[in-house]
Amino acid sequence: MKAEDNTIRKIYSLLKKDKDLVIVDTIKKVDNYYKGKIEVNYLNEKLSFNFAIPNNYPLTHPNSDNISIIFKNRDYIGLSHINPDGSVCFHPNKDDNFDRKLLYEIKCLKQWIKDYYIYKKEDDNYSYLIHNTESDRIDKLYFTNTVNNFRKNTFGTFRYSIFSDERFGIKKFAIKKLFRLGFEDGKNDAWSHTFVEELKSKTYKKGLYYFIEEEPLRKNNVGRKGIENWNELKDYLSDEFIEYLYKGLKREFNNNYYHENSLFLIIGYKIPNNETYEEHWDLIRIPKKNIPIDYNRIPKNEQQNSNKRFKYTLKRNKINWGTTENIDYSRFFGRGKLDNKITSSNILIIGCGALGSSLAEILVRGGAKNIVLEDFDTIKGGNLCRANYDLNDMVFHKTNSLTKRLKAISPFVNIKTISVKLNNYDIEKIKEVFNNNVDIIFDCSTDTEVTYIIDKLNFTGKTFSLAITNNAKSFVSITGENLTKQAKTIFEFVENEEPSYFEGTGCGYPTFEANYNDINALLNVGVKVINNNYSKRKEHESFIIQPDFGDELIIDIQEYEYYILNNINSAIHISKSVLKRIEEETKFHYPKEFGGVFIGYKSDLHFIITDILIPDQYKNGKTIFIREPGTLNERLSEIHKMTNGEIEYLGEWHSHPNGPTTPSRTDINAMQEIAKDKNINIDKPLLMIAEVDNISFGKDLYIYDNKNLKKYE
Repeated sequence: MKAEDNTIRKIYSLLKKDKDLVIVDTIKKVDNYYKGKIEVNYLNEKLSFNFAIPNNYPLTHPNSDNISIIFKNRDYIGLSHINPDGSVCFHPNKDDNFDRKLLYEIKCLKQWIKDYYIYKKEDDNYSYLIHNTESDRIDKLYFTNTVNNFRKNTFGTFRYSIFSDERFGIKKFAIKKLFRLGFEDGKNDAWSHTFVEELKSKTYKKGLYYFIEEEPLRKNNVGRKGIENWNELKDYLSDEFIEYLYKGLKREFNNNYYHENSLFLIIGYKIPNNETYEEHWDLIRIPKKNIPIDYNRIPKNEQQNSNKRFKYTLKRNKINWGTTENIDYSRFFGRGKLDNKITSSNILIIGCGALGSSLAEILVRGGAKNIVLEDFDTIKGGNLCRANYDLNDMVFHKTNSLTKRLKAISPFVNIKTISVKLNNYDIEKIKEVFNNNVDIIFDCSTDTEVTYIIDKLNFTGKTFSLAITNNAKSFVSITGENLTKQAKTIFEFVENEEPSYFEGTGCGYPTFEANYNDINALLNVGVKVINNNYSKRKEHESFIIQPDFGDELIIDIQEYEYYILNNINSAIHISKSVLKRIEEETKFHYPKEFGGVFIGYKSDLHFIITDILIPDQYKNGKTIFIREPGTLNERLSEIHKMTNGEIEYLGEWHSHPNGPTTPSRTDINAMQEIAKDKNINIDKPLLMIAEVDNISFGKDLYIYDNKNLKKYE
């Protein structure tokens, strides 16, 4: 009791510090709150508030993120930033100092009085009307924007689906989630075709709509207090609609209009948005056995129309308000989405395992609208540790279970599936279908047969062939032409060990090992790279992501430009970071020539240029560059030794200030000498000539072959 008394004394002391406050009720401990009443005399206005300070103050309520002290007066309902129960809505900064926070919250209360009670400030953002909803149930309707052309006092029917009908908690609290499908005159909600089919497979009903145009506000009331009783709607609803509603509820509406003996009515009105306005809708539940309309016979001498013999009036019944939420695409993904070039594309995901299932979810949560899933396989227990499936999915096809999961995430994605291998189809048929219907292919199969097929398609869209190496040491994204050849070279370069895990015993083939976290950590970075390139309208290049969590925590991302020379079956991947270094070095030495050495990985005539070495001894001028050995040989030998012979000398690069990139006779002779030098051990060295000035940078790549320098494209 002593601790409670100390807290009460502290509250008294702090409140008395503000000369504008008067404590009008004794402060008492009631359950988990310290409760009392204050009067605030501020800027010539006198307002009173009951207050409740939680027992754990200055911490917030356990069931609320920001609310701590409750200041309440039901007379102020309808004013801006007043909740339906009469409490003032503001969100104070969090603080663990009791005295400082309480004084700060009093300051916030006085700021509310100044802004919203005295000056009637209007916020930039529209504040939705908050109705008093039913206490023992939740009826919530979700909808999207439709064409803004409803006229005042128009009414009719709309269609909705009962997406879920659940009972929650010990008392079996009713929760119904309804999704609107559209109106009878063709104004449909903008769900995906896939989601519409899902909604139509569930309980499917009709409701009524009435467009009042203006907010359903209580007339002659302070602020924006919403209507709570039926008789208050008399100024908003036409006599025609009231009669129609009465007759329908009495006898004309059939079972298509009722769910558990209730009919749903939505009231529409205009609200402002960033451009002009949009149509918002509030939900009302009307019990079949509690019709909120009375009727009286009109005396014959007062009947102006022989067909109109009754007068219909609205009762004082309390309106059973439900809740609504506009989840139009722009709102649903308003907090974050991928680039429009991705989300508006027709996307094919080949392979729905560890990479493909997670990629599909990333894309759908990022706002993708059209996805085709391809995988022939079913789900086994071993898939669950690293793919987006659960125990209920085992035995079923990956495409079917993944579709179910994705449909539960977004109502805006259209999903189609292919549950057989691509090699089931004729290559010409695949080419026709893909080029006419697919914009982006994400190949997550790690299957060489898939890249064989894609390489033969002359696909006009973008292809990203994604893979994770064993133990998630690398993530690879390959794009462009010759996916199969690129993959062979890149995986020989980055793969330090073979796939090592066998499913059980007996006949089977190994798969890579990697946990869910490692796979998705790299995949998310990979999607970030791809999305960044789309958003900046940059060319898509193959790239490798390699984490190194040694003494320093590093995730290295290397993008590679790709060059090919088909007539000798040769190709080059050159790191963009290497090109950036060359550009910096050549511009630094401009207008003199400058150059250096390429190092990297070589497999037959397929090269990956990973770095450059800068000479420490050289001669250069405007038209000359002579690289002398210096310490280059020692440095090359050390790198070769440290990488177990994987990284080696590949060739030379130098600049031609102000161009051109055409090799000179001196360049050809120099490459011939390198090719013949037994100590260098490369008979077909590479050469890059950079055209450089103060602003621009260009380059061409060559290989010395058969006594000539041949240019890559």
